[in-house]
Parts: sequence; structure tokens; C-alpha cells
Amino acid sequence: MTLDVRFELQQAIVENQLVLHYQPIVSTRDRALVAVEALVRWRHPTRGILPPSQFVPALERAGLARDLTLWVLREAISQSAVWKRDRQPLAVAVNMSPENLRDPHFRRLLEITLHAVGSPEMLIAEIPAATLTSPAQLTSLSLMREKGIRVAIDDVVERAPLADIPADILKIGRSLTARSVLEPDARADFDAILAAAKAQNLSVTAVGVESEASWPIVRACDAVQGYAIAQALSTMDLEKWRSRR
Repeated sequence: MTLDVRFELQQAIVENQLVLHYQPIVSTRDRALVAVEALVRWRHPTRGILPPSQFVPALERAGLARDLTLWVLREAISQSAVWKRDRQPLAVAVNMSPENLRDPHFRRLLEITLHAVGSPEMLIAEIPAATLTSPAQLTSLSLMREKGIRVAIDDVVERAPLADIPADILKIGRSLTARSVLEPDARADFDAILAAAKAQNLSVTAVGVESEASWPIVRACDAVQGYAIAQALSTMDLEKWRSRR
């Protein structure tokens, strides 16, 4: 990581070159909008709009994971407050990294952010399932739930014990959802994960619903997310999408 790249990444955060897009999450019961996932984009001054895969790993290597997450949190919670003010309340899911959960200062910074913008009940913290490897991380999840934040275990693609994970939502990963349409073994894994989550009273969201062919498989879930519903949208485009429904 060169100093120039690190400086460029820091400037992206400080100079508001980052922007959030929001991917709708809808109920399987009536396809009503129940939440959105906040996904960051970089409006690079020379390279155009960059997806997170092209810069988030570099941000994390530069030690800027905390800065990025706090920026996303402030923006997402502030936007959620606007929707609430306009009588269109909508929960926002924000991705958090393993570095956030290990960061001894992150918890306090999260509390300060929540105090400044309010509405912790409208925030969903998404944690990748594969990164939950230590008791300290589970403790962080418990503390977030104590603050009124809902916790979602993201990208679940294989069977694993769920009883000791403090969470409210389980999100079945897009790769498993896609394979379940064609592969009986994947469908069996999908159904087993769904049943295990329900046994723990977890709400289940299927991610990666790309076509109507997925609906017979995912209809037993509580919610779905994917291109068959909508891609990640700017705030303005999301308002247009909501108005057409």
C-alpha cells in the first residue's frame, strides 16, 4: 500500500466522494418493502463509479475499515431518519467487517454515532458468517443487540450450529440460492439452513434471487433480496421505485 493510494482513499472519505446505494429487501408474503441494504460506491474523480469490490479491500489493508464503516453508518442512519420523518420508515442494513468487531474503540464510536442520529431500531448490522471465529466477536454482537441494533448473519452458504450466535436475522448467501434452483444437494442445504434458523426464531432472508425461478425455493423465507426485485439504487431512484409499487 503506497502513501499515494492511502491518501487517495482517505480523501475519498473526507471529501464525500463515497455514496450509498440501497438494495431493496421485500417480504415473501406480499412483496412489501421491509428494509434496504446500504452498499457503498466510490465516485472516483477520474475512474467513474467504482463498486466496493474495487476499493473496499484496499481500504481495509490501509487500516481505514473503521473510518469507512463509521461513514456508512452515519449516512445510512441519517437517511433512515429522513424516511422516518417523511412517514416512510425503513430499516437499513449496513455491512460490518471483522476488523470492526475486533476494534476496541469501535463500540464507543458506534454509540456516539447512534446518539447523534438516533433510531438504533432502524439499523441492521450485517456480519459475514465466515468471519465469526472468536468469542470476542460474539460479545460485540450481543452488545449491539443490547443497544437496540438488529444483527444479521450474512452470506450463510453451509450448515453450521446457530444456537450460540446472538442474531436476529440469517441471510442465505447468493451462491447457495442460485445453486438451489438447479442442484438437489444445494436445495437440501438451503432447506436445512432455513429449518435450523426457524428453530432458533431467526428471520430468514434469501439473497441472490435473480429470477422468478427462485420463488418456489425461497417462498418459505421471510424476505428476499436480488436483481429479480431490484438492483442497488440511488436514493432518488429508490424513491421512484417505491412510488411505482
